[in-house]
Amino acid sequence: MGHEGPEPVASPRTLGVRLAWLGIASAALDLGAVYVKVPVLRPGVTWGDLIDIATPFILVFLYALVLRALSVAPSSRTRLLLVVGGFCLILGHGIHVAANSIDDALARAGAADPQGLVDWWDEHVSHSLIHGSKAALCVALTALEARRGAGAAARLSPLLLLGALAYGFIFFADGVEGQTVPILLPFAILYLAWSIGRGRPWATVRLFYTLAAIVSILLFATWGIGHRGFPEFSKVGLVP
Repeated sequence: MGHEGPEPVASPRTLGVRLAWLGIASAALDLGAVYVKVPVLRPGVTWGDLIDIATPFILVFLYALVLRALSVAPSSRTRLLLVVGGFCLILGHGIHVAANSIDDALARAGAADPQGLVDWWDEHVSHSLIHGSKAALCVALTALEARRGAGAAARLSPLLLLGALAYGFIFFADGVEGQTVPILLPFAILYLAWSIGRGRPWATVRLFYTLAAIVSILLFATWGIGHRGFPEFSKVGLVP
């Protein structure tokens, strides 16, 4: 991007397909990291841990495909958001898998978490980095699409709808289990309000994230009202 003779702008359909797979992969990888607990390599390490390690690299690759489809030279602020978002995504997952493994080992040994340090790195630092990166990359991609200017209106294909539903679900699930509802729920509300205020035409990136915001807000509301708060799924027995 930003070089002479840039590639032609990809069609909304191509962009929609890549966003859809970003949403689907985000959900599948996060769920796999949580539920695939088959041991591998050595005691204490599971396939879920390896999925957790691979997740940021797969997602960064998918984000790069979306950027390639947009084919727009980013402004300095947008470039900073992309760099910070990608860095936080990778660093957050690195911290998360290490802290999670240590926490599991302590639990199996019946040992206490010294000064709550492992819990702090896992539940606070890593989750804030990972989920904050979602917001940063969403803003960056939306800004890039707006910078590209008006183009063909987005077509809501079944695949794009599925990807948005998957992304909205995992956005909600990450917020509840990661206890980052104060970050993700306000962001979803603000994005939805901004997007509706923009009106038509609905460009592809904005449509994807708007649908995901609607899904996540509805799920947050249902869970919050039903439980009079936002308890983690693991606290109510939905996550082992």
